[in-house]
Amino acid sequence: MNPKFKNCIVTLIRGPLVAPLGSLNNEPTPALGLAFLAGTLKEAGFDVRGIDATAENINQIKPIANTKLQYNGLGIEEIIDKICPSTKVIAISAMFSHEWTFIKKLITSIKNAFPNIPIIAGGEHSTALSEYSLRDCPSLDYIGIGEGEEIILEFCTKIATDQTISDVNGLIYLKNGDLVKNPLKNRIKDIDNIPWPDWEIIPIKPYLNNSISFGASFGRNMPIMASRGCPYQCTFCSNPTMWTTRYNIRSPDKVIEEIKYYKEKYDITGLQFYDLTAIIKKEWTMEFCQKLLDEKINLEWSLPSGTRSEALDDESLAMLAKTNCRYLVYAPESGSPETLKLIKKKISLTKMKASIHSAINNGIIVRTNLIIGFPHETRKNIWQTLKTQFQFALMGVDEAPLYPFQPYPGTELFDYLLNKGKLKVNDSYFEILSTLSTGKFSMPDDSFCENVGKRELHFYRILGFFSFYFLSYVLFPKRILRTILNLFFTNKSSTVFEQRLKDKLRRFKPIF
Repeated sequence: MNPKFKNCIVTLIRGPLVAPLGSLNNEPTPALGLAFLAGTLKEAGFDVRGIDATAENINQIKPIANTKLQYNGLGIEEIIDKICPSTKVIAISAMFSHEWTFIKKLITSIKNAFPNIPIIAGGEHSTALSEYSLRDCPSLDYIGIGEGEEIILEFCTKIATDQTISDVNGLIYLKNGDLVKNPLKNRIKDIDNIPWPDWEIIPIKPYLNNSISFGASFGRNMPIMASRGCPYQCTFCSNPTMWTTRYNIRSPDKVIEEIKYYKEKYDITGLQFYDLTAIIKKEWTMEFCQKLLDEKINLEWSLPSGTRSEALDDESLAMLAKTNCRYLVYAPESGSPETLKLIKKKISLTKMKASIHSAINNGIIVRTNLIIGFPHETRKNIWQTLKTQFQFALMGVDEAPLYPFQPYPGTELFDYLLNKGKLKVNDSYFEILSTLSTGKFSMPDDSFCENVGKRELHFYRILGFFSFYFLSYVLFPKRILRTILNLFFTNKSSTVFEQRLKDKLRRFKPIF
């Protein structure tokens, strides 16, 4: 540990949650990526300060002037007031493209307040649109591409020891108006050695104390990751750009050790895996579940991000249920075989339905994520997905939301639309992304489907939503009582739908 590091203050910032006005499906979640950076820098000896703007004012929601957007958390001036003037490095999360217009204003304001402090950004948006972000926001000095721990550690080490930072691998910046793109960092192979997220620097307690959850809630929900990356290449997903297609997984023992630490330190009652694709290897899953049983870890846990079904057979699903896995999200994405082929979603719907059926029989609450409005899709393709959604309702799936397709930067479909002249990267595009990602029932600003317009696409989404939940509650009336009990008499929720309703009720509490 270099003694110079303890005098080098590094401030990590996650801005407030940005969403369309009145959004229903944008609950705040802990800043897991930033917490990983905090843990890495702290272990190296740096004086790390964290500002999670959402966590520090979790009930505040305000409109963003001259937009159709709102922010949840601290405003820009409130964030600036929390930055220590002696900071040597400011690192800002730029994860989501629909938040870029706000993040850009935040970075510009911070640079105006602290003109001599270097600002570096990282995350999926800044990785996918690195040159655009640097030119669109001149106050942004550097961008770290992809996996951030080793980049930020080397960057801060060179700052603390007065070395040149221009040769840090994984760094992109402008020099006299020209783009400098250093060689990429290699992916971290042994992810067991990555320091754990530091939840004292990046606050977790506001999320725990309010039972906030990415998926269904089991009270005090702690995020965790057992793997990084995804070996698949779906055309609508930015994973290949951000993480490459290398899939790395931790040892079950290391994951169990981290869980036990959180249970003792934070008194958690629920665990949520934020992995991109949590279950690929059945052997790993069975070993992990057996260790949960051996260690008598009594926690409810879930896989809310969406996973594949190949490793989820009767045996593994029975084991998941035995270890209190309560909520499982499958990601079929479409009910159209043609669409699945074109988006490179290498799944068998028949096998996935068999896995879903087995999960339901084991008492696991199931959600399936579906998308409509891919560029090539026809009405036939969309109706096939609606039919699949209907079938899921009959099977007993608890949730099967329909999302409109979003052309996210860093994806193959984004490049296709950009090259065809179907989209232009500017502030209007980022705001369109916001309206596509919202849980509101209002119509999005645009559709990127070549055969179906935004009004018709919106009709299909509303039709699917109300038809699915009508069938869900009529065919399984016990869910009505469950939802009422969860909304008003417990700190838990069995589905995302219930959790979002609870989130709205929580925000109304200060009024009464």
